[in-house]
Amino acid sequence: MSRREAEERIGIMQLKNIKEFTTQWKADLKAEISKLPKAPTFLIIQVGNNEASNRYVRNKIKDCEEVGIDAHCIKLEENVTTEDIQEILVKNYMADPNMCMMVQLPLPEHIDLNGVIAAIPMHGDVDGMIRNSIYSPCTPLGIMKYLEYCDFDLDGKNVVICGRSDIVGKPLARMMSDKNATVSLLHSHSKNHWKYYDIADLIVTAVGKPAFLNCYPIHVPVIDVGINFVDGKLVGDCINTENRDVTPVPGGVGLLTRCALLQNIVDAARWLR
Repeated sequence: MSRREAEERIGIMQLKNIKEFTTQWKADLKAEISKLPKAPTFLIIQVGNNEASNRYVRNKIKDCEEVGIDAHCIKLEENVTTEDIQEILVKNYMADPNMCMMVQLPLPEHIDLNGVIAAIPMHGDVDGMIRNSIYSPCTPLGIMKYLEYCDFDLDGKNVVICGRSDIVGKPLARMMSDKNATVSLLHSHSKNHWKYYDIADLIVTAVGKPAFLNCYPIHVPVIDVGINFVDGKLVGDCINTENRDVTPVPGGVGLLTRCALLQNIVDAARWLR
């Protein structure tokens, strides 16, 4: 299908500037926080010295400072135990029952992720890691907010999501289905991907393979969630694409994810007042 045929079928949907959107989103959150009797508190637990994690944590702390959230990080050595992390989470919860918490992924292989998640209080799980959490996972929430900002009506649309992870693909599919989209959730065992792309109105790729979509003639908007490093450079799942409607990497979905985290923290503070 050509771009012109796609536009005639679904109407022209232009992806809007993500930086402008997230700047306004943060301004709205800052105004809301200023009305609270007490600034929300947020704890990040980080294990090891993964450079990507270091960057994410720095950015999250910076975001919190911008909007008025009292955030700090406890950085632990690589050889820390599951029990050590659980003890820190419980200790901080006892000190401040209203504190929001998250554990930065990835964790070392010897750490029991489920055991760590179990130590996070339900109301403080602003990263949406607990099964049936009261908060939406941050990346899907950010994407949904952004599509709303772009005036993209999901009702009746065909959406293809590449990748079925528990923190992006699966929850995003549920959220889009709730908006009456017809969702195809592709994965490593799916066959004939091009047939799905050919009828898609929107594609979300969260595979983690550079240039994953480059071999397909795609003429509809693409939300690129991919995080890959090529020659030390951060890139998404779409590289050097001629499709003008692809969210950038960096400066794209990562900003949406970070704002969604702030939103969950503010929601927690409002509920716990």
